[in-house]
Amino acid sequence: MGGGSARTYDGVIAESPVRARPFRPAVATLLFLKLVANIGFRFVYPFLPAIARGLGIDLTQAGALVSVRWAGALTTPAFMSFSGTRGRSRRLLVAGLALFSIGSIVTAWTGVYVGAVIGFALVGLAKPMIDVSSQVYVSERVAYGERARFLGILEIAWAGGLLIGAPLAGWLIENWSWKAPFWVVGSVGLLGIGLALYFLDRRDDSVPGVMAADSPGRQVVLVLVTVTLFGFTHESLLVVLGGWLEGSFGLSLIALGGVGTLIGVSELAGEVSMAAFTDRIGKRNSLALGLAVAAVALLVLSAVSEQLLAAMAVLVVVSVAIEFGISSAIPLTTELRPRARARLLSLLIVASGLGRIVGDLVAPRVFAAGGMQSVTLMTAIGALAALIVVLTGVREVTAGSGDQEDPAAITS
Repeated sequence: MGGGSARTYDGVIAESPVRARPFRPAVATLLFLKLVANIGFRFVYPFLPAIARGLGIDLTQAGALVSVRWAGALTTPAFMSFSGTRGRSRRLLVAGLALFSIGSIVTAWTGVYVGAVIGFALVGLAKPMIDVSSQVYVSERVAYGERARFLGILEIAWAGGLLIGAPLAGWLIENWSWKAPFWVVGSVGLLGIGLALYFLDRRDDSVPGVMAADSPGRQVVLVLVTVTLFGFTHESLLVVLGGWLEGSFGLSLIALGGVGTLIGVSELAGEVSMAAFTDRIGKRNSLALGLAVAAVALLVLSAVSEQLLAAMAVLVVVSVAIEFGISSAIPLTTELRPRARARLLSLLIVASGLGRIVGDLVAPRVFAAGGMQSVTLMTAIGALAALIVVLTGVREVTAGSGDQEDPAAITS
């Protein structure tokens, strides 16, 4: 590895001299690629009624269609053998981008329900591949004590998916058709493959060093249960959002895009807060704080669900809290099993996917039977259950243990 001594630049573990791609341009590339994937994934929620009309289905069937994406995510661990050995995160990322683009284009090209099922399934398979490969790429290069900051930068792409995607999709649907956003993200995804090949290292070059000991299996299970409940809470709210705002307040497509932007800004605030504070106050404490605030805010949302301005204000708080908490679970997870990081991160996505599938299938039916008030009460219970799991069982990784890793030489 060139015989240089290890050095740290703002939490990035490095060695010199080195033959490696610069680290910060690589992070910027990963952020952009995750942004494209999240735009394709998230614009669907506020425009689900419009997409359902285009496909000739009702909102309940559309909710089932969205659940297909999360069902695709359940196959992620099978693909971790593709990146199970250190040094293959770039290859996994490229494969994910290819599947994402194909799925988006198939949805738009066919324009029918069966084609959308296939396309959504491919996107559901692809997005975890993009997420896990990005998280592993960064985690192999950044000490645990600084990892939330860098992973938080990547998670900005989740908020950006709505912040940029919602108004863009609203404009495209308004001026062309519901298919237009799928064509756009599919095409940009193909271009992103070239960026990944140019800016990311061919291999991770990680050097085995002193790592944190693997956490007990009970800890792993409790974190996965927490994320499952988190996923259920978040998805249940999102999947009925468009139908609630359109049905109760008569919002137009452009107005729905504006609400998507508001949620995106709120989530961005949660992600920036995670990057700024989670390393300082602790990953487990941050996870618990996000759940506690979300549970209280959801109970308040249930009480004001018929008042547009009040509901929007509370929805902002819910979005900030959920994003802060769920993003904090990622750096916590990266050090639970450092020798099987990619596999555990894939299981984290599976856990979230299981919760979201249940939310996609249950929430539209609860909404049809009892309105938004019933949905928000249900999600508040989910958040409270997750909080109990965290407070009674989840523990922080031993401080400093992960900082002793010695990844490959990375230039700043």
